[in-house]
Amino acid sequence: MPVSRSPRPEEPDTHLRVISSDLVVDFCGCRTAVRNFLHDRLSHPHPSIVAMEVSDGLLPDRRMPCEALWLDP
Repeated sequence: MPVSRSPRPEEPDTHLRVISSDLVVDFCGCRTAVRNFLHDRLSHPHPSIVAMEVSDGLLPDRRMPCEALWLDP
């Protein structure tokens, strides 16, 4: 399945990883959306959820859900 289009095609995509218990999900997303999401997670921490930007040079096939909602802080 092809990766859907970024809401900010001029911006590089980055790798977002979310871990909850034994579940690990990886998404790609534009840099702004990923960093706003991570800022929100740090502002409202949940003890069973870890989210991070992964700098491995790989981009998952799935885009982060509701990516456009995270474009503005």
